Amino acid sequence: MSSELEELRSAVREELADLWCDLHHAQTYSINGRWSMACERLEERIKALTPLVGPTPWEEIQIPLLENGVYQRIHTDLGITVEPDMRRVAQLQALINAGEL
Repeated sequence: MSSELEELRSAVREELADLWCDLHHAQTYSINGRWSMACERLEERIKALTPLVGPTPWEEIQIPLLENGVYQRIHTDLGITVEPDMRRVAQLQALINAGEL
């Protein structure tokens, strides 16, 4: 694979991770705290890029998106299986809640 192509793939992966973060913020600050038009647009962008480079690893996804199943649902919609370690997610959230992370 050419270095230019690998640089492009790397840029798409980075953009995809940023889109997940943006989705987390959009969902957090939506009027109902659940979903908004901004969330819809970000989901569309995530769905456009994910097939190009594969799923963003669950370890790079904001915990609420894993806990509420958004990460899993979006990938299911794309026909991609993702299996976040929800036990580990719960452990990380507990550490965050305890102020240890």
